[in-house]
Amino acid sequence: MKTQPAFKPPDLDPNLPLLEAYFASEVGRAPEGIRNYHHEDPVAAVVRESATPASVLVLIVEHPDALRVLLTRRHADISYPGQICFPGGRADPGDASVEATALREAHEEIDLDPSLVRILGRLGDYYTQSGFRVTPVVGVVEPPLALTANPREVAEILEVPLKALTRAASYQIWRRVPERSQAFYAMEHGDVRLTGPTVCIAMGFYEALAGASSPVP
Repeated sequence: MKTQPAFKPPDLDPNLPLLEAYFASEVGRAPEGIRNYHHEDPVAAVVRESATPASVLVLIVEHPDALRVLLTRRHADISYPGQICFPGGRADPGDASVEATALREAHEEIDLDPSLVRILGRLGDYYTQSGFRVTPVVGVVEPPLALTANPREVAEILEVPLKALTRAASYQIWRRVPERSQAFYAMEHGDVRLTGPTVCIAMGFYEALAGASSPVP
């Protein structure tokens, strides 16, 4: 098992100009893949080669006082019950792009009108141990939003400040498996806890923005 680099990007106070500048940059238009920040064996090459394409929508809600990120809590009767994640899911054959997948899934899960979302760009792909290649799509929307959780999939619609995702102290080792030398990150803000692939996507987003900006004092 490889030793993971330390996760210590500078704290950021992100704003729309920073997000727009990043996705308009050369790096933002051709992002590198998101690494697995958890301390565990890497996803096997055979799993990566046969991975099922999927997309999630990292939706930034442009409130007058702050930017916030929309999240959902999974229903108790589906896989990974109660887990908090970005809206999204596997690609359908009719999806024209990863953006189309992310918007379709968000519409199905929370009744988000795709025409309201301004797409900024994509993050790099993230491969899961369960065999998915997830492409995060970043978009912006202005409130108010008339959202309705799909009762078969979503138990709750949540928002957290984007600033909470861009503070190094928000990310801590949450669970260790000493006998396997494994350790897993979580991001916590109030009663919201991001784990698994979702926290890795949040960390990758944060690290990408930090690499394109100056540290905030």
